[in-house]
Amino acid sequence: MAPYAFLSYQTADKKAAGRLKGVLTRAGVKTFLAHEDITVSEEWRLKILEEIAKADIFICLLSESYMNSAWCVQESGIAAFRPGIAIIPLSLDSTTPKGFISHVQSVRVGADEISLDTLMPAFVKYDFPLAVKILTDQLARAGTFRFAEAKFEEVMPLIPRMSNSQVVALLEGAAANGQVHHATLCAREYIPPILKSHGRLLKRETRAFLKQVCAQYA
Repeated sequence: MAPYAFLSYQTADKKAAGRLKGVLTRAGVKTFLAHEDITVSEEWRLKILEEIAKADIFICLLSESYMNSAWCVQESGIAAFRPGIAIIPLSLDSTTPKGFISHVQSVRVGADEISLDTLMPAFVKYDFPLAVKILTDQLARAGTFRFAEAKFEEVMPLIPRMSNSQVVALLEGAAANGQVHHATLCAREYIPPILKSHGRLLKRETRAFLKQVCAQYA
């Protein structure tokens, strides 16, 4: 099931919130954005409480306007008391988390520069499974050798923290995409050590295929 994110923002930052929703949607993350997803006829306060209650991720777009909004501050306070939810504060203007989320470090993002690349440090820090899923999906869909090498370089430091099933999914995606397993750096530097440590978990034919490809670049 796709992760579900609640996007908390102040109206003045609506454009940035819309951009963030688009980025998350393209990454396979379902999102709730109040100005788009609440109809006029709904009791919006109750709807917001319902959505925070079922969200896996709470992302707040911090700004001076956000901190001056009593309701925005309440939203973050409600999320702070929800067990199991990942709280990701993104600061648009260097505003830092306050109140019940003051213990969570924010990540600075430009309102016009929100992308998966700018969000990834926050995901790695606060929602590691989501970060791994996004990177694995990006690799599986890589359309060029250069993109595959860049994404594999990004995922390499995360390998020690990844579960066996996550590593298997990564290697299976690499085996299925020629832009990955035939990218020189991937075949020569990135895939071989992972095969050595986790290859036993792969299907025999997948392991044999990747070893054969990597041998061509050794």
